Amino acid sequence: MPLANKNINAPGGTADGSTDGPTAPFEAEAPKGKPGKRRRSTIGTKPRMSQSFNNALEGIIYTLKTERNIRVHFLVGVLVIAGSLFLNIDRSDLVLIILSVAFVLVTELINTAVEKALDLMTTAYHPLAKLVKDISAGAVFIAAITAVIVGYLVLFKDLKPHIFSAIRAVKGSPEYVTLISFTLVIVVVILGKVLLGRGAPLHGGMPSGHSAVSFAVFAIVTLVTENPLVSVLVFLLALIIADARIRRGVHTWREIVAGAMLGIGLVTLNYWLFLT
Repeated sequence: MPLANKNINAPGGTADGSTDGPTAPFEAEAPKGKPGKRRRSTIGTKPRMSQSFNNALEGIIYTLKTERNIRVHFLVGVLVIAGSLFLNIDRSDLVLIILSVAFVLVTELINTAVEKALDLMTTAYHPLAKLVKDISAGAVFIAAITAVIVGYLVLFKDLKPHIFSAIRAVKGSPEYVTLISFTLVIVVVILGKVLLGRGAPLHGGMPSGHSAVSFAVFAIVTLVTENPLVSVLVFLLALIIADARIRRGVHTWREIVAGAMLGIGLVTLNYWLFLT
């Protein structure tokens, strides 16, 4: 039939009209792009050394950006190593410090890799996955405790003279005691609000930060100047600040009283410990 004969001369056609014959004309078609060049496959090949270093640095940078714990450990490690260099400790002790810091950071990296691998394998909760993460976190904890012990054994003998000289300087200087007292009042106020879960760190809640700071200033002025008139004036200013916080509805009188007692108490305790 005429229709069947048309497939005889067609590429890949046969005399019976089928197309199951060789398809060499189609397989010989050149790939698109520049003639004579083929793209080399990278499957199974090892990356270059520069690329390996780049991959390693990208992993470290990613972990530092996304994991809070390793950022803390990295910062503490840098400070400890810098302090060791400042103290001019022995070379063997410095090696121990560097190895301890590196040990903590390596375990943190491994812990992060394990967590990411488990998250890739499953997104559902599984007790075995939790157990693996807990074990990995335990390894980091042991490394951190070991580093603290090594740091104490190596650095304390060098830090001891500086610590005692600093304590003697603070005991003889009201300015340092004032700064320590003022800072301590602010820190304790913020911690109290966080632990009690009432108010923002800098607004509202128990105890009143404004009351604590203003009455701390009153206590500092009273202890430093020993001038009754100045003390009374500062006390009146502290009362005005406390009254304004109550009128604006930011604090209750209980929160105001708690802040005032905290500020006066911490300042008095610090001056009694350091200057008597």
